[in-house]
Amino acid sequence: MDKKLILWIVIAILVLAVIYVVFFRSSPTGGVISAGQSAGQVAKSSYGGMVGGC
Repeated sequence: MDKKLILWIVIAILVLAVIYVVFFRSSPTGGVISAGQSAGQVAKSSYGGMVGGC
């Protein structure tokens, strides 16, 4: 087999494994959504920390 073909097969398997872990092994409520909500909460809580700059 060509080395490039083997490399692309390995990359495809790794991508499929990452997709499986992210979407099918996360909690039923959705780990991606909760991560986005927590990022929004951090943004809200850090608002107004530095006023004026410099």
